Amino acid sequence: MSKRGDAKSLALDVYQRIRQGIFDGYIKPGTRLQPSVLGKEYSASTTVVREALILLSGDRLVNSQIGVGFSVPELDRNELHDLTLVRCHNETLALTLAIERGGVEWETEVLAAHHRLSRTPRRTPGGEVHGNPDWFNAHRAFHAKLIEACGIPALTDICDKLAAATEIYRVSSGPITTSSARNVEKEHADILAAVLNRNATQAAALLKQHYQATAENLLAHWPNDTEGEAPVTPSSEAPEL
Repeated sequence: MSKRGDAKSLALDVYQRIRQGIFDGYIKPGTRLQPSVLGKEYSASTTVVREALILLSGDRLVNSQIGVGFSVPELDRNELHDLTLVRCHNETLALTLAIERGGVEWETEVLAAHHRLSRTPRRTPGGEVHGNPDWFNAHRAFHAKLIEACGIPALTDICDKLAAATEIYRVSSGPITTSSARNVEKEHADILAAVLNRNATQAAALLKQHYQATAENLLAHWPNDTEGEAPVTPSSEAPEL
């Protein structure tokens, strides 16, 4: 039993490491993920690595095909559009329910998550392309906390998977410039204010605009002749999802 438990812990550790590697942009879209190679890199058996990759495929961060193996999904503009559409639909519902059901403790936790996000630099020395990983982790935590109080595990699980799927686009599109007119920090602050004011309609509308602004920017800069590749144009600002 202990060995089975150890194997499960190892699989979760490898899962987290590969997941973070994708989010940090070190494992890029289209990369083939070979269990034997990853096993050596993470000092784990191929069985453990395969279990981790199967978990990642459930998060839509890894493709699994019989006879082909595992790989990180390629980027696709139609998928980005659809993911954003479905993400907005599910997260605005979850946020509306969270505002209806969440108590003072949840408000306090949302405030704390926003405080951490607002105090975390978006840039670190040498992080001009993808920015500060700590900021992106704080950003994910803030958005997850916003909907946590909806009280429907199945809905929050769907939202988490959609957020993870869109994260690949955020990472790979790091070189694209965001509009100079966009103030991401203010967007977060406005969403927070609407939540604390218990204005579900306004909070949902602001959250939807928040996600759509990034998707529209990425699609506007997408190269016409490289459908499966990440959008690439010189910049020092990473768009956010």
